[in-house]
Amino acid sequence: MSTLAQQEFCITLSDLASFMEIPPNQIKAKAEKTLQRKIKSPWLLPEEARQLLLAEGYKYPHKVISIQMLKGGVAKTTSVLNMGLRAAMYGARVLFVDLDQQANLSFALGVEDESLPVWVDVVEKKKSIDECVRFIEPHVDLIPSSLNNSVLDRVLLNSNRNWSLAVKSPLEKIKHRYDLILIDTAPALSATNTAVTVASDEVILPVNPDKFAFMGLQKNLSELEDIRSDFSLEFSRKVLFTKFDGREKFSHELLQKCIESFEDSLMKGYIRTSAEVKNTVRSGKSLYAGKSPIKADYDFVTREMLGFV
Repeated sequence: MSTLAQQEFCITLSDLASFMEIPPNQIKAKAEKTLQRKIKSPWLLPEEARQLLLAEGYKYPHKVISIQMLKGGVAKTTSVLNMGLRAAMYGARVLFVDLDQQANLSFALGVEDESLPVWVDVVEKKKSIDECVRFIEPHVDLIPSSLNNSVLDRVLLNSNRNWSLAVKSPLEKIKHRYDLILIDTAPALSATNTAVTVASDEVILPVNPDKFAFMGLQKNLSELEDIRSDFSLEFSRKVLFTKFDGREKFSHELLQKCIESFEDSLMKGYIRTSAEVKNTVRSGKSLYAGKSPIKADYDFVTREMLGFV
């Protein structure tokens, strides 16, 4: 793995030391004992981080998590990307599933080939789900999207099969390989997103300091409750507050409103606003390759997602 790839996809010993609240020299000693070799680099590969954390008693979840929001512009894809990459750095085995026809997640992970098979090909039985999986880096796979998925809703609704299982059933064949399956969705109430919800163990809903985003969140939560009732589901739901700006009164007001309205669902961590966050999707560069202060925000919510908090 190149130095650039290490910066993009590997966790540093200093970050692990901070997480485990021990001095850096102790984390290095623990890693050398667990891995039974001398550590010369400042990073651990994902599988090495996994071995270390398992030896320290941490357990990885086995979850399908969808990130959904009716309104766009709430850092949905950015959050999927940075939480998934950070989880892989901690040693989790991650599958990204891009079900947004805009394919921003796929582009951010370096996959831009419109000829690759996507989810609609699985539904139409033109390709198996295994044929859709693309290797990105160790512990990171992707099922990409493209404009071909723009007809997915129509294909589902015209299908003679039970379209509500169009995401869950294919994932059942491969979910044993992964700790986390993270599904990025289009900002819509649709048959596709209903099928995604049926497949989900957890739904994360990002919301930013915008009255329309808050209205979208309320509508989305209402829709999720209808789906839960209609299909007898038991998924959990989490609200992630994004783009928080401590200088703006409205950010504080809406965060407080979220605390009051969704106290049991609101994630402990939140994401501050930053131009660097936008650039992680646009440039395809990991947030963790630099020294962005927002790195700490996504690190915390990732550990919360993993159950490491």
